[in-house]
Amino acid sequence: FSSVLFSCTMWSSLISHLKSTVTVKRRRVLLKSHSDCFLGSEGVDVLAEYIVKAKGFEGAVVSRDKVVCVCQALLECGVFEAVGTKVLGKDKKQDAFHDSNSMSTPVLFTHTSSQLDAPATSSQSLELPMNSLSLSPCRVQTATGLPQSLVDEVWQEQTLLSLLNLVELPVLEGVLQCRQSPSSPSPANLAHNNPDLIYSSNHLDRQILKAFRDSQEDEWLCAALDCLDFLPDQPVVELSRDGLAQCKLLLYGTLVKHYSITNRLPLLPQHMTDVYTAITELLVNVKLDKALEALQLCLKLLPHSCRDELRRLLIFVSLAADPHGIKVDKEIENRLAVKRSFSRAILHSKALSKEKEDLILVFMLSNVKEIFKIPGALHKVVSDKLACLVQEKQPDVTGSTFCQQVDRNTLQSSTKTTTNQALWVLLNNIHLDTKISAKEKKRLLRQFHLSHPEIFNQYFGDSAFSVL
Repeated sequence: FSSVLFSCTMWSSLISHLKSTVTVKRRRVLLKSHSDCFLGSEGVDVLAEYIVKAKGFEGAVVSRDKVVCVCQALLECGVFEAVGTKVLGKDKKQDAFHDSNSMSTPVLFTHTSSQLDAPATSSQSLELPMNSLSLSPCRVQTATGLPQSLVDEVWQEQTLLSLLNLVELPVLEGVLQCRQSPSSPSPANLAHNNPDLIYSSNHLDRQILKAFRDSQEDEWLCAALDCLDFLPDQPVVELSRDGLAQCKLLLYGTLVKHYSITNRLPLLPQHMTDVYTAITELLVNVKLDKALEALQLCLKLLPHSCRDELRRLLIFVSLAADPHGIKVDKEIENRLAVKRSFSRAILHSKALSKEKEDLILVFMLSNVKEIFKIPGALHKVVSDKLACLVQEKQPDVTGSTFCQQVDRNTLQSSTKTTTNQALWVLLNNIHLDTKISAKEKKRLLRQFHLSHPEIFNQYFGDSAFSVL
């Protein structure tokens, strides 16, 4: 273990595995709830299991203390951060990673698109303490020198290639349109970026609801409140002033009203219908793993704000559909009521049958915790390509490609061979066609001879002149 270097690929794979495997959920610390947290001990468990199975470490005995040092390096480089706690009214930040299952030391992922979607980037090198890990220091090349637009383009490009390798599509128009789809900001983000566009009282109402959400442990209620960030100000103000704490049904009704607007576009874009059809075929053929990966890639192509809104809404819908939860409709069961209220806001296309829409929706709700994860293979491909771009090297595209690069001579030879084969088939069809008259056949053969005498002579041989 001490003689093996942690390469750039190893670090990238390690971080990707941690983010996709560790249990991340809302946790309560000192009477305050925090979103997207994991316990330090759980992080150590995940990384320890991964390291001993990694190439070059098979069968090695890796102490828990050494894995803690790896976690400490990731903490210092900003891959995740410790949840702050207040002591005597002041925020206290934890600088050390704790291998603990105590609720006083959970660790929180930083909510930035660059850290959640891109490989770990930092201005620091990931150099581990030599005295504790016994590893040779290894600088990890980062992508901080690349513009964010280029990083986003690489993600989109590689996600699209991975999706096309997984499913067969008749045309590419739909998935290519996703690359130009603008990201529509939520009302909350719009207010934050343009404070003059809203009244201060509306902003205060949103802050009141946010504080109320942070104080709750009810998963149903928290999921519903998370969806309010995408609602306009008026219903949010009404909720804030009508006693939300005493009435979940009021909150449910507000969300139903917002997402049931007739002319509202679904969160899953309609121009990707071919992708949805391919996913339903995988589901019908019980290829669930491929269907899940295809759906993960499909959702990764969505604009960030649309993806975030869809994630929050699906979490809420899955909780509201629980038959043992609060009854949201007096006459019908929760699952049917929720399906009627929200399905069109999630997925609706004239090119898809109702059965296919329902099949995808049920699959999404059954795997709501998995569908927004990014496949590890995609993480690795993007990491490798970004590393090549940073080093100003030509990226290796052999992993995901639909054609093979050849030299000019090979291309010309291949083109000539293919063309001659097609001409031979054409001449054979003319010669053997019994439906055309002898006069018309002779005219066509003469015309072919004038354009391609070599093929004509090869086909008829010594009898070529007698045919003309």
